[in-house]
Amino acid sequence: MTDVLRIAIVGAECSGKTSLAQSLANAFSKEYPSAYVPEYLRLFVDQENRTPRPDEQVGIAQEQQSLERTLANDLIKQHNNPEFVLLFCDTTPLMTCIYSEVVFGGSNPDLFKIAQGHDYDLTIFTQIDFPWQEDGLQRDGPVAQTKVHFRVKARLEELQIPYESAFGHPELRLKKTQDSVRALLAKRKAQKSI
Repeated sequence: MTDVLRIAIVGAECSGKTSLAQSLANAFSKEYPSAYVPEYLRLFVDQENRTPRPDEQVGIAQEQQSLERTLANDLIKQHNNPEFVLLFCDTTPLMTCIYSEVVFGGSNPDLFKIAQGHDYDLTIFTQIDFPWQEDGLQRDGPVAQTKVHFRVKARLEELQIPYESAFGHPELRLKKTQDSVRALLAKRKAQKSI
């Protein structure tokens, strides 16, 4: 039976989530069936040519989860039920929930419930230790970036979600995060052999 390991990469806008997720998927694909799970919000904005409304937030979180399931199933079929599949998830419903609160104010109980179900095997929290850069319609600027960063940190602690911080230049982030993923794989292999 295939063990699907989902690595959540969370953090404020323009903190390197996409680059890190893509680099990790590329690095591990030489050893394991691996995929980069894109941010559904970005796909939505590109397709609709607008940012989403408050009533579309739950659907965006659900589509993010659906992308994960689809990619996992595709990898399992393509590789004939491998021992492990690795998904590097560029954001999660937790981030959709936080951004919904920041952008629209208040909270959506249905969205919060989805975000609370954060059941990833490893969570990487990207730090804001390099300059903010403009990145299309869905970006709000360095002040919003800082606000979201501290909200992510607080929410991870509130929900008691263990996480690893990704900081420093991209090569350092990649190496440190690869080490964390390798440790997770070693732990899972040990559990399987019992």
